[in-house]
Amino acid sequence: MKGTYKSLLSITLLVSLCFALQTAHAGNKDRSGQAAAQHLLISPWGASNGWGNVGVAATKGIESSFTNIAGMAFTRKTEIGYTHTLYCYGSGTNINALGIVQSLGQDRGNVGISAMIMTVGDIVKTSVDNPEGGLGTFSPMLMNLGVSYAKSFSEAIHAGINFKIISETTSDISAMGFAIDAGIQYVTGKQDQFQIGIALKNIGLPMSYKGDGLDFRGYAEGSNLLQTFANRSQSYEMPALLSLGLSYDFLFGNKSKVAADGAATTKEKINRENSNHRITLAGSFISNAYSKDQFILGMEYCLMNIFQIRGGYTIEDFKSNSTSVFSGPSCGTSIFIPLGKKVKSRIAIDYAYRFTHQWKGCHSIGARIIL
Repeated sequence: MKGTYKSLLSITLLVSLCFALQTAHAGNKDRSGQAAAQHLLISPWGASNGWGNVGVAATKGIESSFTNIAGMAFTRKTEIGYTHTLYCYGSGTNINALGIVQSLGQDRGNVGISAMIMTVGDIVKTSVDNPEGGLGTFSPMLMNLGVSYAKSFSEAIHAGINFKIISETTSDISAMGFAIDAGIQYVTGKQDQFQIGIALKNIGLPMSYKGDGLDFRGYAEGSNLLQTFANRSQSYEMPALLSLGLSYDFLFGNKSKVAADGAATTKEKINRENSNHRITLAGSFISNAYSKDQFILGMEYCLMNIFQIRGGYTIEDFKSNSTSVFSGPSCGTSIFIPLGKKVKSRIAIDYAYRFTHQWKGCHSIGARIIL
């Protein structure tokens, strides 16, 4: 009965995914650029960027706080991650991401906190009377803080939710917002090698900008007195999106396990953690409410859970040129350093590079402590 239930759920999710792909219409191009908090669409994590964030079904741990929050349910005990990104290298834009996931115990789920801070460097102030500057500079900062919870409801079904506070500030204008992410990952197969992921992101209330920077000086009609007038900002919706993904693990060989008496050698059931070689193929579809849709393909190779190399390609529109800063290809690698022979704790060093149409690409380098 349990196997039948898993099979029915797998078929239902797969049919839903195929139906969504068939009915996609390349996003809403007429609304491009009309949403607030566009930085919510930028991944701040190193390993995920290496294959273009295709891991809607496969990404686990702290990095799933961007791709699919359900993947946070796979954290065994504790995971701490940090990534620094040189976004569009040469533009002066930097992104810092920091997060932690902590298990609450068996069958209690995991909680996490993550933060992304994006700075775009110093911008020269100008005005109508001073178009060349000379008024100083200002430094915008974009930030979002997330508090999340994820839980494994069975060996096959994993779900999570993420609550985000968004802040965008300059020297005299600021905006605050709130959004929610939710996601599900379903795992099936004899070796848990087939995975399906669905994530709904950036669902929240509109944002509007406030501050002295919106005020202006002028004369009221019929008056010679110079006055300050307040100007209200238009409100903007969040950049909502729906992500659907599939992944499949090809597993080869598994590490031997010596019996307690040392007289015999047995083999554990092969899985992602103990396989000598793993090749993961992944694909995802992202339906954006305020921009073109995206198709992403990716592949990752893992050697004995110590070395990983990955690559991806993002297709934004089959019929016209991409309007995204990314040109399509991405690549990356991870190296895992064990913290002991008999424990699963380790340190991961991640690097990713994403090609861009302008500037000199995006470099991401980070580290994770997995306990």
